[in-house]
Amino acid sequence: MQNSLKKSIVIGFLVLLNLPVWGQNETNLIAPLELPFSLSGTFGEPRNTHFHLGIDVKTKGKEGWKVKSVAEGYISRIRVSLGGYGKTLYINHPDQTTSVYAHLKKFAPKIESYVKEMQYEKESYTLQQFPKKDKFRLGAGEVIAFSGNTGSSSGPHLHFEIRDTKTQKPINPLLFDLPVMDSQRPQIQKLFLFYPRNENILVHSEPVALQKINDSTYTTRLIKTSGQIGIGLQMFDRQDLSYSKNGIFKAHVKVNGVTIANYEFDQLDYSDSDKLFIMVDYPNFVNQKVKIQKMFFQNHEPLSFIKFLKNEGVFDIAIGKSYLTRIEIEDFSGNSSSIEMYIEGASKKIPKNSLEGKLIEPQRDYLFEWDDKEIYFPKKTFFGNAILQMEGDENLLSIGPDLFPFQKEYEIRFKVNPKDSIHKKQTFIAKKNENRLMYLPTSIKENYWITKVKGMGDYTLARDSIAPKIQPLNFKPNQWLSKFKFIRIKISDDFSGIKSYRGTINGEWVLFEYEPKRKELTYQFSDKIFNSTKHELRLEVEDNTGNKAIYETSFLRKYNLE
Repeated sequence: MQNSLKKSIVIGFLVLLNLPVWGQNETNLIAPLELPFSLSGTFGEPRNTHFHLGIDVKTKGKEGWKVKSVAEGYISRIRVSLGGYGKTLYINHPDQTTSVYAHLKKFAPKIESYVKEMQYEKESYTLQQFPKKDKFRLGAGEVIAFSGNTGSSSGPHLHFEIRDTKTQKPINPLLFDLPVMDSQRPQIQKLFLFYPRNENILVHSEPVALQKINDSTYTTRLIKTSGQIGIGLQMFDRQDLSYSKNGIFKAHVKVNGVTIANYEFDQLDYSDSDKLFIMVDYPNFVNQKVKIQKMFFQNHEPLSFIKFLKNEGVFDIAIGKSYLTRIEIEDFSGNSSSIEMYIEGASKKIPKNSLEGKLIEPQRDYLFEWDDKEIYFPKKTFFGNAILQMEGDENLLSIGPDLFPFQKEYEIRFKVNPKDSIHKKQTFIAKKNENRLMYLPTSIKENYWITKVKGMGDYTLARDSIAPKIQPLNFKPNQWLSKFKFIRIKISDDFSGIKSYRGTINGEWVLFEYEPKRKELTYQFSDKIFNSTKHELRLEVEDNTGNKAIYETSFLRKYNLE
């Protein structure tokens, strides 16, 4: 009842905005898995690089559960990729929504057959197809795939989204009455006061100790301060069937009974994810590995989930006056927790930062040059002013400190040595992480090696002259494989990483499915029938700097197997 009421409120809000009305004519969605509906990720929660655009449904740490279409519709898009969402299905529904199912292990048989046909036609494991509307018509509850761990997944689960079909804007799937059991209140871990409008470029923040009054209410000691301040929280939410620390649904800040900030994760824009660090405090994230979610948003266009903002969420504390501040957070099921604190206006000196370096203003672009190195910051590289220290010695380019959030990438350039033409293809720009070098995608332009990055650190030139390694896992050369359903081969590259691979049997291209997390290729014998007993296998693997390894062997297999 509570979720239905919330959906009605959101629908009314969207009508006022002249946006599509989700939920007026749709059939209630069924759960995509026949498992207790347990979440390891909620809509809008801040991840390390973006806001989460769907929900993550737990699969008990296993792969292979049946995945069902949540409503009738047709498959509008199929994608197979090595990273990102891995194997993914997109289904359009009559109510003008699209459901998305990601990190799948494999598709249902008729879809799998179609995908393999396309992969063999294109001779590529990665694939993107947009089937015609009548190709795959589906009923509600029809099995479409099996859950997995493909792509950039960190463990088996189903990533599930609902989008507006026309605009592709993500919508909170819980608005569609999915069966989440949740009687637990969201938890407030820490409270921070920010002083965003002092003379410092870095925003000063201070933790405030919390005192628990009961299971839903916190307070603090009397706070004495002055000036303009903003609120930040460390917090999380849990559902009844999950121990995962998930994101909250909405937050509300009032000062002396007047709302100054209110946000709610009912829908998102894709552009919101590029602005994660408008909301999450960047210095604490990169240096302390904690996510402090701010309730104030300065000098930026509002994020799509912000419903109300007064004075950018910043409020004034005048000397001699008192203020009652109330912060309330809520999960999707209506469970809430709150902080009530009293602030007394008193003189307070804000510590000044002592950063030295070059001031980078977002409205300008900058080019810094050394004898054989350059750094180019285009306009709007940073969200606001940044102070950087840059140093280029013989082999190393150092850029820091990492205290200012990036809006977009900037370029690092190392001049190509004309005497190094032999090794030019094997050279790349690398980032130093402690004692390791990390490959960065590098191109050559106007006699410079160039890479684009979105972070600080130490950068240098490196060279990879070692070819990838290829190792058969479940068979040996000249072995009879008549009873085998598949062969598995490990491919690895310890430096620049795998760029591409190509496998053939008896000179014909065959589909090797690649699982980068396990570094494994798998070929299913059921894919093709060869009219011979002896078979020649050839596998060529190339790394990101052009080094190639070739593995050739023979195996025996009867061709008249059914």
